[in-house]
Amino acid sequence: MEYSCTDITRLTTIPDIRMLLIKAALKRSSYHGLEFSEITLPSNKLYFDGFTIDPDVRKTFHKLVCWDPMSEFVHPCYLHSLAFSLHIKLLLLPEFVFPLLGLVHVSNQIRQLRPIKKTERLIVSSCFGELELHPKGWLFSIEVEFHSGPELVWQSTSTNLFRTKHDCDVSPIAKSTLPSFTHPLNTTWDLSSSLGRQYATVSGDFNPIHLTKWLAKLFGFKQHIIHGMLIKSYCISSLQKINPSLFLNAFEVNTSFRQPVYLPSEVTLSVQLYEYDSSHDEQHFKVVGKQVNLQQQPLHIIGSIISI
Repeated sequence: MEYSCTDITRLTTIPDIRMLLIKAALKRSSYHGLEFSEITLPSNKLYFDGFTIDPDVRKTFHKLVCWDPMSEFVHPCYLHSLAFSLHIKLLLLPEFVFPLLGLVHVSNQIRQLRPIKKTERLIVSSCFGELELHPKGWLFSIEVEFHSGPELVWQSTSTNLFRTKHDCDVSPIAKSTLPSFTHPLNTTWDLSSSLGRQYATVSGDFNPIHLTKWLAKLFGFKQHIIHGMLIKSYCISSLQKINPSLFLNAFEVNTSFRQPVYLPSEVTLSVQLYEYDSSHDEQHFKVVGKQVNLQQQPLHIIGSIISI
């Protein structure tokens, strides 16, 4: 991951997510009226030294995502939720021209360089990454790093799509290919209607499309949809149970979010195992929905986890 951030803002405290969300609801987009060449991402980097993990929130998060309560380490996706307020603060910068509501989270990469203990004191930083045209609008990423002292322990890249029409010629984005699954391990989850609200409480992500059917309808959805990072959290918890040793060293887990998961819903996680060799240990996985009227099962997530 290469960062192009130049303006460092050292925070004295983690921003209050409730105040940020109020500001987010009121922020107006300046995208319209700008020339194509004027679209850039802010170069700011947010930095906070001295992050401690709240044990009560962490326990609630771990219970929600079915992480082993006896583990001395935090769930890899928990750090994403800790940095969420920094995401919003970046999106609220006056120089960020896209509207906040309606952004689509299309992919996420997490690189964890070692297990992170519940009691560690962490340093977090976040900034914008790449900006590029997409056939359906603009793609941009947000980068996050966590250090424990001088040691880099965790990185992530969250890629989002701002949908808009444009007249630019853009090559189609090559989608992640789905490997063939032979005799996979399958786990079925019944996802309740309240999961979006439960996850919002522990992550701070109160995007209305995740909360209730009626709020989601205001934004063009037939029902509310689950957070992509919650589904990813479930996948990682299951992968940890299948292959615990993979999580004891450095690993990378990549996910591409495809069709939304409406709530309530029944979905199935399929995990394809590969033989360990001297170069890498890898697992591919996907989350599919329930087949209806002989139609193809909807594909919600494809992903892979690999030792690095």
